[in-house]
Amino acid sequence: MADATNMKTASTTKSGLGILLLVVAAVAIIGLIVWALTNPDILQTTVNVIIVIGIAILVIVLIISGLMLILAVPYYMKKGEQYQDGVDYSIDDVKPVKESSSEDKKNE
Repeated sequence: MADATNMKTASTTKSGLGILLLVVAAVAIIGLIVWALTNPDILQTTVNVIIVIGIAILVIVLIISGLMLILAVPYYMKKGEQYQDGVDYSIDDVKPVKESSSEDKKNE
C-alpha cells in the first residue's frame, strides 16, 4: 500500500500520557473502594452518609412537588377555560380524502 505524499504524522505522546494517567487514577480509585469496603468503620460511615444524602434528596423532591401542587391550583383558576362559542360540529361535515398526497398542488 503506497503512502500519499502529502500525509503528515502528529505526535500522540500527550494523549497517551493522559490515557495512562486515567488508567492509574481508575486503578487507584478501585483500590481505595476495596480498602474502604474491607474496613468496617469506614464502610459504616460511608453507608450512613449515603443514607442521609438519599433522605435529604427525597425530602427536597417532596417539598418541591408539594409547592408545585399548591401553586398549580391558583394558576389553573386564573387561566380559565378556552372554548369556541356558537360553533356546531357534525360528523356530516367531514369530507373523505381520496388517494391524495400532501405534495399535490391541487390540495392547497
